[in-house]
Amino acid sequence: MPIVKQIGWLLVGAVIGAIAVSTLTAAQLPPLHPERRLISLHNAGTIDGGSAYFIKDTKTGACWLTVRSRDDSGGSLAPAPAASCEQ
Repeated sequence: MPIVKQIGWLLVGAVIGAIAVSTLTAAQLPPLHPERRLISLHNAGTIDGGSAYFIKDTKTGACWLTVRSRDDSGGSLAPAPAASCEQ
């Protein structure tokens, strides 16, 4: 009789496992290295206390001029003409 009870529990576990497997679906994971949206194109020049760079937004095609201080404690961002970001 004890073996019948063990086989019964084994069958119950198998049924529960089969139901769980059929209802669960795998989700797609995001890529490990997503495509970069902002690309620093080239150095626009150096100024007193910092550097200037042109940055292109690949999603919208916008071009930006950023000025960073030498110690990287601050910076500013301004729109730039699209021709500035063409290589």
